This record gives sequence, structure tokens and C-alpha cells, in this order.
Amino acid sequence: MARVSFVAWLQRVGWAVLHIGLFILVALGAYLAFMLIGGLGTMKDVPEDASQGWRLLIEPLSTMLGFLVATWLVGVKLLKRPWRDWGWRGAGRPGRHVLRGIALGAVMAAVAVGLALLGGARLRTEQSVGAYLGAALPVAVTLLAAALAEELAFRGLPLQRLADAVGPWPATATLAVVFGAVHLWNPAATFFGALNVALAGVWLSIAFFSPGGMGLAWGLHFGWNATLALGFDAPVSGIMLHLPGPEYTVGRWAWFDGGAFGPEGGLVATIAIVAGTAYLLKDRLRRRTAAEALA
Repeated sequence: MARVSFVAWLQRVGWAVLHIGLFILVALGAYLAFMLIGGLGTMKDVPEDASQGWRLLIEPLSTMLGFLVATWLVGVKLLKRPWRDWGWRGAGRPGRHVLRGIALGAVMAAVAVGLALLGGARLRTEQSVGAYLGAALPVAVTLLAAALAEELAFRGLPLQRLADAVGPWPATATLAVVFGAVHLWNPAATFFGALNVALAGVWLSIAFFSPGGMGLAWGLHFGWNATLALGFDAPVSGIMLHLPGPEYTVGRWAWFDGGAFGPEGGLVATIAIVAGTAYLLKDRLRRRTAAEALA
């Protein structure tokens, strides 16, 4: 019996890996097609700077659309499972979950930056409100697309298919490690930063498996990134967008405020992400207890 169970487990894992691999291949093909449509026929980097305006949106939008197409073709058409199975749930109120996620992500990012300022980082404001608003809109839309692209790539179908095979927690741990490792290629990346990003992967996976699903995870991701970039012009995983207006300067202790990688590279992010994860787990337990009381 044990041998049969192990073989069955291997088969489940094998099919999950196969579907995830196919998903990535389809997403890559669709991404390249959308990049061609957008006028960027090569994989050259677009400078990640607010001065690029709407051009900054091309790559994250192409990535987002690529993963949406892959979810539809592989998840909905090939596997014949509805969008709900891939995280698009929320009792008909996905917008509410997105907004809730944005609010929570923003609070967590503000806490991280606040702790960094207490530890010696500095924040000042330059230039006019008009210059800031003109640059902020394309950056905000870019961050919105980028957040959904990463959620589709690291949560969405890959996380759900792996969870089908090995369970939610092992799947969460596996893809959180991958999520952190991928960010080691970002500018000014550090091992501590990758650990924090992996921890954020756990936080976002908990949101994905909650009733808020993909909407909540997307909102959390965007709320965190947008608050760092738009609210403080702090680096986001090593990427500095240089918005006119707020100017964030790191302090002396990179282990604390993250240095050039941004708050995600320091203890301030660890504290904020652990607090946000605890909040989600507590909220999930409260909802479960309330549902059991009504049953």
C-alpha cells in the first residue's frame, strides 16, 4: 500500500510540474507576442525610471497579459477548471478584496519606512505637486500591472496546482523559496532581502488561499510596492524609480533599513511582513470560528 501511495504521489507531482511548465511556456510565448505588439521586439531592458512615462508600462503589461493568457489556455481550457479555482473568487466582490489588500499593504509598507526613519533613514520633499502627479500616474499603473503579473506567476495556477499535489503549506514554502531566489537577480540584491521576499511569498500565499483569493493577494502586493515607490520614492526590491517629489535616503545600517535594496532588504520589512502575516492568520481563524458558530 505504501508503494502504491508513493507512486500515486509521484504521479500527482509529475502532472503538476508538467502543467506548471506548460503554463510558463505559454506565458513566455504570449509575453513575447505582446512585447512585439508594444513595439519592443527584443528582450532589452526598458530603463526602470519614472522619466520613461507610459513606456515603463510595456513590459509589465505584456507579462501580466501573458500570464492571464496562460491561465486561460492551460487552467481553464486544458484542465477545464473555472477561474475560481485559480484564485479569482471572493463571493462576487473581487474589487472589495483588492481594495482591502491595498489598504493593508500600504499600512505595512508605511510601518517599514517609519521604522527605517527612526533608525536613521531620511525623507524630504522636492519639486512641485504637478511634476509629481504627472510622473506618478504611469508609475502607479505600471506597479498595478507588475503586481498582478507576479501574483499570476508565483501564486495563481502554479501555487494551486502544486497545492493539489502536495498540499497548501508545502506548495507555499516551495514557491516562496523560488520567489525569493528570483529576486537575487535584482539590483543591489542581498541574501537578507531574498529571505524577506520569500517571507512575503508566504504572506501573499496565505492571502491567495483565503476567501479573498487573488484579489486580496494582488491588492497586498500593489499596496506594498506603491506605498514604497509613490509614497516615499524608496527602492522596491532594488529598483529605484526616481519620482519627483519625495526623496528617501537610507541610513547607516543596511541590515536594519535595507540599504540600496530598499526596506525589503532589512529588518524593518521582516517586522512589517511578520505582523501582516499574523494579521491574516488571525483574521482567517476568526472567520473560521464565526462560520463554525453559525453552522
